[in-house]
Amino acid sequence: MTTVTLRHLLVAAALLGGCTSTQSAVQTPDTTVSTAPKVDCGPAIPGMEALLKPAAFIVLGEMHGTQEAPAFTTQLACHAASAGQPVRVEFEIAVEEQPRIDAFLASGDGALQLLTASEFWTRSFQDGRSSKAMLQALVRLRELKRAGLPLEVRAFDVGAVGGKDRDASMAEKLVQERAQAPRDTFVVLVGNLHARRDKGAPWDPNLRFMTNHLLEAEPGLVALDMAYLGGSIWACMGQTDDACKVHPLKKPRYEEHAATPRIVLQKDGPEDAYDGVYGVGTANASPPAVQAASAQPTP
Repeated sequence: MTTVTLRHLLVAAALLGGCTSTQSAVQTPDTTVSTAPKVDCGPAIPGMEALLKPAAFIVLGEMHGTQEAPAFTTQLACHAASAGQPVRVEFEIAVEEQPRIDAFLASGDGALQLLTASEFWTRSFQDGRSSKAMLQALVRLRELKRAGLPLEVRAFDVGAVGGKDRDASMAEKLVQERAQAPRDTFVVLVGNLHARRDKGAPWDPNLRFMTNHLLEAEPGLVALDMAYLGGSIWACMGQTDDACKVHPLKKPRYEEHAATPRIVLQKDGPEDAYDGVYGVGTANASPPAVQAASAQPTP
C-alpha cells in the first residue's frame, strides 16, 4: 500500500482472517464464432462458467503477497480468453509502469530486468504487490499473448488524484478502461478491502472502497474474496520497511470453500460485502520479485 491509511487497512485485512497454439473454432456464449487459439490453461475452475460471460467484470480481492492469487487470476483470464472473449487483466500496479509492461509483453525472452528496474519493483516498502508471483503472472500472460490469446494487461493504481482518495481514483481509472473496451471481459486483482462492495468500515462508516465506487458505473460486476486454509503471506504489518516480511495466516478464511481451486457465488451472512469467494487452498508467501539492493530479479 502506498499511504499510511491503506497500510493500516492491510493490517486490518490480514487480521480478518510455454503454450502450444493450434487454431480451433469455438462457440462463445453470445453465439459468435471465435478463432482464438487453443492453449493449455490448466484444469477448468469449478464455478467459472457462471462468471465468464461476454463483457463480464470480475473483481478478485486478494491478500497481497501470496503465490496463489496471481496464479488464479492468470488461470481464470486464460480460460476466458481461450473461449474467445477479449480479456483485460487489471493489476493494482502503479500506472507509471504501463509503458514497461507494454514493452515487456511485446518483447522476446530475457527482458525481465528492463521491466523490474523501476521504483515500483525496487522500493524498500515491499507490500506484496511487486512479488515474485506477480512477476510470474506477467511472464505467463506474455506467453499467452504470444500464443495468440486476446489478452491485454493494464495497471490501474493511480494513487490519490484531483482531491479524490485512492479508492475513488482507482475506480475512476477502471471506468475509463471500461469505456475503451466495453465488450471485453475484465479480470481485476486488487487488495480485498478495495474489493468490498458495501460502504463503511468499523473505523469509518462513511468509507467507500474502490468496488463500491465502481458499482455506479458497473452494477453487474462480481466481487469475490479469497478463501484459504491458512498458510503465509508476504505483507507489511506496520509502517516501516522492516515490517515487510513473511507473516503467518493462522486462521482459515471461508474454510468450507477453500480446500480446492473453485469459485462459489454466495451473498449472505456477515461477509456479504462480496458476491462470493474463490478458493486457493493453503496460501504460500511470495517474496519480492527484486532484491532492492541489486535491482536484480530474484531466482
